[in-house]
Amino acid sequence: MALDRIEFETLRDLPGKVISSDIVFNTKRQTSPLLTTDDLKISNGSNIDARMVIQYNPEVGSKTINIHVQGLGPVCRLDVDGPAHRPCGRSHKHSLQSERCPDRNLPDNVIDRPDLAGRSLLEVFQEFCTIANITHTGTFVPPLEGEAE
Repeated sequence: MALDRIEFETLRDLPGKVISSDIVFNTKRQTSPLLTTDDLKISNGSNIDARMVIQYNPEVGSKTINIHVQGLGPVCRLDVDGPAHRPCGRSHKHSLQSERCPDRNLPDNVIDRPDLAGRSLLEVFQEFCTIANITHTGTFVPPLEGEAE
């Protein structure tokens, strides 16, 4: 399976995408202190098997939302308060630009998002859902932010 930029934009702009599961964060010994969600299925009218994973590092306050398509790889990622991606700062958005991007971890045309710096995990999630036309119908159970900071 491959996805070009036009197909990515069609998927991104597709109305009616829904995450119906509850969002709960878990810790795994091998990635501690990182808190992550399970693969959250994004239901959509095109029946593309798209999934969301959210990561939060309470020690540094970084937040990452990753969208990947089964059989293809990552197609979109939002990093907030994490490592800088030069020339962008610590809060930025990656998205698929060409069919090769998933294999290369979305390195091209990264967009700076300084407006999201310092926002809570819930606010970042809500902003991501707004720009990606995703409705969440479950419960969002945020981890206690800032405890380890």
